[in-house]
Amino acid sequence: MTRAIIKSFVIVLLLSLAITSLTSFLLISQSELNHTQREMIYAVKLMDDNIDFHKDLSKQVDHLQRITLDGKQTRISIINHQGKVVADTYRRYISANHLNRQEVHQAIYSKSHTGFSVRTSDTTSERMLYVAYFHNNYVLRLSVHYGGVREYLPSLIPALAASFALAFAISILLARFLSGLITRPLREIDDSLRNMSDDYRFELHEYPYEEFNHIMNTIEDLSHRLRKSMRETKFEQKKIDDIIDRMKEGFILLDEHHDILSINKSAIKIIGDLKEKDHLEDYVDYPNLIEALSSTHDREKIELKIHHNYYKCYISKFPFGIALFFVDVTAVKKSEQMREDFFSSVSHEMKTPITSIRGYSELLLAGVITDEEQEKEMLRKILTQVTNMSNLINDILMLSRLDNDDLMVELVPMKMRTCVDDVLENYEGMMVKENITIEKEVEDMTYVGNHQQISTLLSNLISNAIKYNNPGGKIFVRIYKENENMVMEVEDNGIGIPEKDQKHVFERFYRVDKGRSRAKGGTGLGLAIVKHVTAYNHGHIHLESTFGKGTRITITLPLHQHRKAIQ
Repeated sequence: MTRAIIKSFVIVLLLSLAITSLTSFLLISQSELNHTQREMIYAVKLMDDNIDFHKDLSKQVDHLQRITLDGKQTRISIINHQGKVVADTYRRYISANHLNRQEVHQAIYSKSHTGFSVRTSDTTSERMLYVAYFHNNYVLRLSVHYGGVREYLPSLIPALAASFALAFAISILLARFLSGLITRPLREIDDSLRNMSDDYRFELHEYPYEEFNHIMNTIEDLSHRLRKSMRETKFEQKKIDDIIDRMKEGFILLDEHHDILSINKSAIKIIGDLKEKDHLEDYVDYPNLIEALSSTHDREKIELKIHHNYYKCYISKFPFGIALFFVDVTAVKKSEQMREDFFSSVSHEMKTPITSIRGYSELLLAGVITDEEQEKEMLRKILTQVTNMSNLINDILMLSRLDNDDLMVELVPMKMRTCVDDVLENYEGMMVKENITIEKEVEDMTYVGNHQQISTLLSNLISNAIKYNNPGGKIFVRIYKENENMVMEVEDNGIGIPEKDQKHVFERFYRVDKGRSRAKGGTGLGLAIVKHVTAYNHGHIHLESTFGKGTRITITLPLHQHRKAIQ
């Protein structure tokens, strides 16, 4: 900027000096011309005093020319009032009338009786300076050779050149000093901005120039606004990062070269130990994902199986990169598989009783069976299969309602001793047949809940304890209060459950001993219903079993879960 200021200053200075020199030259030239004219008027008047107009005028003007200092350059003429040249030092006879010559006309008709002109002489064909004086009816004219401005040029050039050079040198020094003075605040501002802190703070100065102070105030205001904007941006970015990082879904943002710009924790758990600036395709080996990243479509949706889990990957492409969004659909996949397995199991479970009913019905209808006792036996078997189908359908309906939270639940206080006795009463025949004894330890307590659900839960636990017990075995039923919870335990000393099957016994239609279960009339849904009823009442279930020694199932239900609902 300093060079630009000096350069501009020099250009302006040169133009100013040129204009000043030209003006000075013209003014000095005009001043010299005026001085010469005054001297010539004085000389003309002196000549006029020495001329006797009654004698020979030609001899007198010749004599006057000889006594001038520069006779060769001087021309003297006498002109009468009619404009005729009566004497002239350049030529003896001049015929042209001079009345209309500017200097002659001015001398005759002006009050001062003097006249001046600068023109080219018709007689000598040279540029001349004329001075005329009118007296005694004659015009005495003195003329000298005049070169115009060039006349004074040789004498003026040295002085003008010296003054020009001096002024130029002084101006250059002043220009450097002033440009430095002007640009120093700018340099200081530049240094302050270069050395500003990370939060855009810098040292400010006061300057004697209002304009620079205004600039500093503006920069300070911009700095303040920038700090505020950066704080807001960082805050918003932190919120976005926190939201993205806490998302269960995986999120990856790639640039146009498929390098990672951002990745959250969930995506790292899904894809692997990746970090920012890694090239995604160097760490993944899923052909459909790589193909989707390279496609020309703006939006893609693919399915990936990663480490036994299933994910929907939504891919959105932008001008600056690609966003990947991973949604875990493993539960949906498992649910679909469970639904398929459920319908397959239901079909299989219903196929056996339906086949039996159809076979017995065809035999009875064909009249093949003639013995009355055999007919009754077949009808009993048909009734048994119908009962099994009815129980299966009722269990399926209950599970469906528990799954969909679609139960019309009536909450009532119930005495647990009475509830246990009612359930055991239904199984007296089975227990007598298998010679199984019951030991009860039920506290006198009241539980607020749905009677049907609790009864079904106890019924399924006790039913399993009977079915999977040994002849002459025992069943222990305990219900007691513990830390604001009701604890129900049903234990047997039967066949137990192998360890590998224990994690599956609460699944639908899962049977440890399929032959024994069907022979005892089980639907395979009992413990699944127990699990769902416990979850519906916000409880917990715990299984302990040793193969060949017996099983204990413990249900813990909160006592105050439903009390507020009936108050």
